[in-house]
Amino acid sequence: MRHDVPSQFSPDDAFGLIAMNSQYIDFVDRSFKVKGMAATLSASLMVIFFTGVNVNLFIQSSEMREGLAGLWPHLLFITVVVAAANFVCWWLILRNDLFQYTHYPVRFNRITRKIYFFRHNGPGGVTVVPWGSPYAFFHIGRGAQNSELLDLRCHLLDRNQQIQQTFTIGHFWEHEDDIREPWALICRYMQDGPENCYDDPRDRVITLSSDPTIRNCWLMVILMMGTALMPLRTNLMFPVYGALTLCRWLTFKTCRRPVFPPEIEAECQIDPEDPYRLPEPRFMAEFASDPAIYARALERHKERVMWRPEN
Repeated sequence: MRHDVPSQFSPDDAFGLIAMNSQYIDFVDRSFKVKGMAATLSASLMVIFFTGVNVNLFIQSSEMREGLAGLWPHLLFITVVVAAANFVCWWLILRNDLFQYTHYPVRFNRITRKIYFFRHNGPGGVTVVPWGSPYAFFHIGRGAQNSELLDLRCHLLDRNQQIQQTFTIGHFWEHEDDIREPWALICRYMQDGPENCYDDPRDRVITLSSDPTIRNCWLMVILMMGTALMPLRTNLMFPVYGALTLCRWLTFKTCRRPVFPPEIEAECQIDPEDPYRLPEPRFMAEFASDPAIYARALERHKERVMWRPEN
């Protein structure tokens, strides 16, 4: 995907933007959307179940007076199996969600002409690449587990064109246009500035909130479950919605907020009177209460419904 070729797509953040001003824009990464969701809940329940079964067997065996010595080999075998199952759940799923970061922001600074890919809070935890670098290859990527899910990716290459690191920008979606729209927004922002990066002034709003509140977790679960099940969220499907919300909230409680190093924050100072700094919502879709913004969002949704079936 070329950064210097005008896009035919209407710029849109595709629900991934969390900050915009005259200096920079911030996007979340692909993992934010599913963090603490179904996979985490399933793995957590499996760990609780396996551990509970093991503890119950030990309690029962301790109450037996006869033949206890003969049970120990079986108990040891079961303990090893349970420990192995729990380790698999941790290694494949939980370690990527628990005790990590709430999100991994990607920052595009139009003044310094740099891209900052956050990895961790420690030394060397941010990868910095010049905007337009021939070693930064942006493209539409596919999920490893579900190839139908697409995302905006950046491969960082060495001089031999070998991939050294890969980062994602924004959420995953099922249609290429959902990826090309945020890329159009990024390119227009970097080339034309915040005053010219939208086609409609009603689009100038941040919808996503990265604050790990219970309300935001609930709203993200509603988004992920889709519109078909939305009428059931407070009755028949409430146990599912509630369990996913609680799991996501507890997952975020174990995580740290990402913090860019002081030297990078010094490069990204914002003018207190910046007229193009967009307010950041306290909760997701906070500004949709504005009738004009809501009407525009509904208009864009209808446009997307028209081209999605073509994929």
